[in-house]
Amino acid sequence: MVCSEVYSGVEANTLYDLEIGAERRKAAWRALLLGGLDQSDVQEIYKGLSQVPSSYDEVILRDVGRTLPQEELFRSEKGQSALFRVLHAVAVHHEDVGYVQSLNFIVATLIKVFPDDEALVFSSTQSLLFRHSLVDFYRPGFPKLGVALWQFDRLVEGFLPRAHAALVQHGITAEFYAMQWFLTLFASDLPQKVVARVWDRFLVVGWQVIAQIALALIAEVEDELCNLEECAAMTLLKKFVAQRRFGAEPLLLAASKFDVTHRMLSDLEAAHSRGEEPEDTQVVMEEFIVDGPSRWSVQRGAPPKLQRSSSGNSVGSSSSRSSRPSLPRAFSRESSPEGRARSNSRSSRRVGSYSEAAANVRKRTSGTVLPFLIHNLDTGEKNIMEEEWIEYMRQQLLLARPAPEVSCTLLGQLSRAFSPPVSPTKVSKAKLETSGACGGSFWVHNQQLQAMQMMGKA
Repeated sequence: MVCSEVYSGVEANTLYDLEIGAERRKAAWRALLLGGLDQSDVQEIYKGLSQVPSSYDEVILRDVGRTLPQEELFRSEKGQSALFRVLHAVAVHHEDVGYVQSLNFIVATLIKVFPDDEALVFSSTQSLLFRHSLVDFYRPGFPKLGVALWQFDRLVEGFLPRAHAALVQHGITAEFYAMQWFLTLFASDLPQKVVARVWDRFLVVGWQVIAQIALALIAEVEDELCNLEECAAMTLLKKFVAQRRFGAEPLLLAASKFDVTHRMLSDLEAAHSRGEEPEDTQVVMEEFIVDGPSRWSVQRGAPPKLQRSSSGNSVGSSSSRSSRPSLPRAFSRESSPEGRARSNSRSSRRVGSYSEAAANVRKRTSGTVLPFLIHNLDTGEKNIMEEEWIEYMRQQLLLARPAPEVSCTLLGQLSRAFSPPVSPTKVSKAKLETSGACGGSFWVHNQQLQAMQMMGKA
């Protein structure tokens, strides 16, 4: 049990800054969340929203009283009033989302960092929702939540095969135990001191950190899951995170050992959008190199032989894919936006502006460009991660062989067909500075560097 033990090794001090401090965190989070945004009129906007009535007030008020009751701030009238006002403003300002349970933990965590500025908390909440894509976890139908849980099931299978085998045996998927982890970024389960350190990493690195933390938590109870009956296993999964005392640095250290990457998450999201079922998609750890990166791939179908995972266990055994029915799933494929789109497309021919050669390649590989798009939330522009997309399509072409007519020339056509008029990698620094752009990948890169300097080795 590495995570919940008191850790005092030197390695943790070299990898992570143990004490960031309230002021340094406040400055870093403000830079990461709000840097480049005009905040001159946010006070007026927030004040105006507080005067607008909302049909969500009753349910918000009910949730305020049971949000982080272990924190002194939220046992006081000051903290509860601030939480209510910010949630009210968010519900009024974003009518398509309104108020969804779990947002209260997100806002409460931000209030802990910015306790004296409600307008700043309101702006920071909007940034988390849109710059970090959290809003898609709360929209009607919870579109992103279903994808994230499907991804996590595949990650557990790849990195923790023994835990996966036990979960499959009990018919348990991530929908049963991990929904709140992704909806609240662990704020509903872990102590606030630990949550703050997890968010430090999340705001700098991105969603892969959330997946790594979740894997570290499941690794903590892997041995127990393998020896419990179904009911006991379900009870354990529901309660162990809140009941056990996890230290921030040991948990982060354990999480860092899972080599989850944005590319891996993108490949899994692409597989999900293609409509592949769990038995059709698998994260395979091809080799584990001590003190070095592991090699992995997202494959269709079970691999031909057992592989080795980062935990030293066998991966890919067909016995881990049981035919036992799982618990009822909240997120079916046909109810997802992708599923509805696929159903509609069966009766109509797809029309696009791609070249004929590129369209033929896409038809054969069933690829999608969506996971490789960069959406600049400040300007509304969309750009494509050109190199990653071309490499992905190249791998898909190899899987789709025989294809003798596919050549480097065709890959060039494919690149031109899917590329925007101006590639983000070709925008000069001078042009960026003169254009006044401050969002998207350019903004994120600059703000990450500044925040990492503020937080030290966060």
